[in-house]
Amino acid sequence: MASNDIDASLLAWAKLPGPNKVIEEVRRRIAQRGVVRGEINVELTESERREVGKLLGLTWVASGKGVSVTPLENALASRSVTLRSLAETKGKLDDLRVLKAKARAERESELHESLCSLASVGIPNAVAQWFLKLRARPRAGSGELKHQTDQVSAIWKKLPTADQGSISLPVFAAAVLDDPHALDKDNELGRAVAVLIAGCTAFEADAEVDLASCVTPSTITAGENWRTAWAARGIACDEVSSLVLCLNLALTGAAPAVPIAAAAATVGEPVWLTHRSLRGAWSPTPDVDTVYICENPAIVEAAAEQYGASCAPLVCTYGWPSSAALELITGLERAGAQLRVRADDDNAGQRIVALLREYAPSSRLWRYELRTTAANDTVHEYEEQVLPQLLRDLGAI
Repeated sequence: MASNDIDASLLAWAKLPGPNKVIEEVRRRIAQRGVVRGEINVELTESERREVGKLLGLTWVASGKGVSVTPLENALASRSVTLRSLAETKGKLDDLRVLKAKARAERESELHESLCSLASVGIPNAVAQWFLKLRARPRAGSGELKHQTDQVSAIWKKLPTADQGSISLPVFAAAVLDDPHALDKDNELGRAVAVLIAGCTAFEADAEVDLASCVTPSTITAGENWRTAWAARGIACDEVSSLVLCLNLALTGAAPAVPIAAAAATVGEPVWLTHRSLRGAWSPTPDVDTVYICENPAIVEAAAEQYGASCAPLVCTYGWPSSAALELITGLERAGAQLRVRADDDNAGQRIVALLREYAPSSRLWRYELRTTAANDTVHEYEEQVLPQLLRDLGAI
């Protein structure tokens, strides 16, 4: 019923403060539940109660009773008006249940389309589901999630394959998005792709992995996490700040690291190699048989001080292995060098050694035992505490 079909005096009554309160509550209840029944709980002043009483009568005013739907409907029926039609004179009534159902359907539809978008480029369903539920993703239902997912999928299709070799991140971003900074770590799209790469990498290593506990999106922009994530798909990030410490590791080949490592080995001086310097062909010299790998620079310093150029080849990850360290270690593994790996015996060290053995499966442990650890693990044995034993091994060549 249009407002112009309702008696002007009734419309004027509905605008009074008391009746207006009642009708606004009616509108709210209809929007929430689709219908309104029983008591209409509103607080009315004495003057507002008298205003409502102009429709419900003086007996109701004096009774002290609350406002109920049935008396209202009966009073309005005598004027051929329903409570709903009177409420609609203040604006279209939206049924919130219908609106919520529509919004839910839109969210579910966008989530499904986003999953299909990721599946179309080979993203496993478990990884896609995890990725889309991350807090950093846009809220489904607005269209923004599908837009971002389509962007990520388009980029994913253009990631280099294994036989194409490595490409720098700015060059890749310029090629696929016409903007060398489009995938920087301070760009939401860059972070989204990096997180998805990390999730897929973890899933490919173990299809039963709990991605929620294995991959921490909030730390993906940390230097080595960022480089390691992109490196897993052939993208190189900032290769000059990714470092690995070496002592007496003589190399041969055309890579820039070769003359640097050779010169340092001649005088027994520790040297930092960058990821960039390891580009190109290189391998350990034929006389390099066993290479020891530790976590802490203090071990390298002590070995250089005690043995100099006569020390066994030693590589130090300096904490969590950088992309440069992993590049060097996998290259040594491919060349057939016997790797002996260790780290501090604590939670972090155990994870480091486990990672190194993933990259170098034929490696052996160096005075170390892999064990299962927990967050409350109190076992700690640092490399410096077993330094005399380590130095004996390094000098026995």
